[in-house]
Amino acid sequence: MDIYLEKVDPESDCFRYYSIRTTSDLFEDGAVMVQWGRIGRRGRVAIRGSGSVARCEELGRKILSLRLKHGYRLRRK
Repeated sequence: MDIYLEKVDPESDCFRYYSIRTTSDLFEDGAVMVQWGRIGRRGRVAIRGSGSVARCEELGRKILSLRLKHGYRLRRK
């Protein structure tokens, strides 16, 4: 999973991005890495969960659903 979201609202000076990636960790299990911040900036990075690949995919879908409810839209990088 490699998803990139943006939330753009010029009236409220909101230019945000959110990235969700599932990767493998040091033990060959899955990990969910998220990155967020202002568009054009590096932003912040965090690992939101780890475990089996299936569990990480499920967590990634939950994070995606939450971000979509907060006004983010899918974009291509």
